[in-house]
Amino acid sequence: WRRLMPLTLATRIGPDTLGKMELAARRRYVEARRLIQAEPLGAIYLFGYTVEIRLKAAYYRVKGLGKASAISSPPGLSPRDLAEKQIRSLLGTKGSVGHNLYGWATLLEDARATTPGAVPLPGPVLTAMYDHVRDISFCWRETLRYHATPPYDEESEVVEAGARWFKMNYQRLWM
Repeated sequence: WRRLMPLTLATRIGPDTLGKMELAARRRYVEARRLIQAEPLGAIYLFGYTVEIRLKAAYYRVKGLGKASAISSPPGLSPRDLAEKQIRSLLGTKGSVGHNLYGWATLLEDARATTPGAVPLPGPVLTAMYDHVRDISFCWRETLRYHATPPYDEESEVVEAGARWFKMNYQRLWM
């Protein structure tokens, strides 16, 4: 089958960019909605990722990156590497923070408060963002991909509601 394709999927995806992240968040959300009844754990997994992506993308927007901006290069100095270093500093941790929703929310809050030209998030938006991050974090981890434990209906509802809030309020997080 490989002879029929000029490039494999892994080769075609190219470098990570802000525009690709935003498109991926939209697509993963639609996929999660399709899975919610038949495969709720898969839906939670994807809904959680859409929240993670939107927090990251909002931060990159606040920092002035455009849709074509590379996110993961150059190594060690990429926007992603620098953001994760800042999250570790804000949280006072040395561990991995790439999928830490609270860390990315904290970084976004900090960026909105300290980036020239940006304004702090309005109180109600800030409160709602952290409330949803907290609720989603009770149910979602990127390591769900290794498990098959069925979620409770309430867990599915909480994560779906949080993902919907981030979908509806995405622009408010960075504009």
